[in-house]
Amino acid sequence: MTVAQTKVIIDWLATIGWDDSEETGYPLRPGPLILDEPDKCVFITGGGGPGYTTEEPATDAAAFQIRLRGPSDDGFEAEAAAQDLDDLILHASFPVQVDGVWVTTCNRLGNGPTPLPVDPGDLRHEFTTSYVIVTGV
Repeated sequence: MTVAQTKVIIDWLATIGWDDSEETGYPLRPGPLILDEPDKCVFITGGGGPGYTTEEPATDAAAFQIRLRGPSDDGFEAEAAAQDLDDLILHASFPVQVDGVWVTTCNRLGNGPTPLPVDPGDLRHEFTTSYVIVTGV
């Protein structure tokens, strides 16, 4: 059975050291549905991407987006957390096997964490970053 790409990414982030506990960190959740709770959270949404990176379908590259939401009224904490997650991803060791899938590399697609507009109703700050992950043998 094939493992969902978003699950592989979430499990990979947890194995490389991201604190995804609700008490002390930023829990990892699948997107694209952005839930109201918890306040501090990371949503992972898969997307398109370059596709196969070799002539034979040995490795496959796909894009994903990270949307990190911080606590109300503290844009600095949210920005710092987004930068920490970005740094963790960019300095990860490869290759690694997660959920039976080989992750051969992961790179940022474009610039670093970018702020999203703040909702005046709850004042939680959010940052988004896009990546390309390559999986396969």
